[in-house]
Amino acid sequence: MFVTTVIIALVLTVALMILNIILSKVSSQDRYIIYMPGVVLFATGLLLFMIATMAGKIEITGLGLGGWGIACLFASAIQFTVTSIVDTSTHS
Repeated sequence: MFVTTVIIALVLTVALMILNIILSKVSSQDRYIIYMPGVVLFATGLLLFMIATMAGKIEITGLGLGGWGIACLFASAIQFTVTSIVDTSTHS
């Protein structure tokens, strides 16, 4: 299950990076918009993780809701880090 969580997190990370590239090209001076997909994914991860602790064993594609929550949190953490580095190097 660990490998499944890592694979899902990597797929979500790549999807967020592509979305960030599109948002950075579309947005003008409002640079905070590129952080919003990560915020949404972080909130989704927390929600899935909380539901997994309250509900019983619920699996989606062989991975429990807690695993999906961890994958979402991991992907959003990587996205925040990479986006802040790219945003800082772009503005300096």
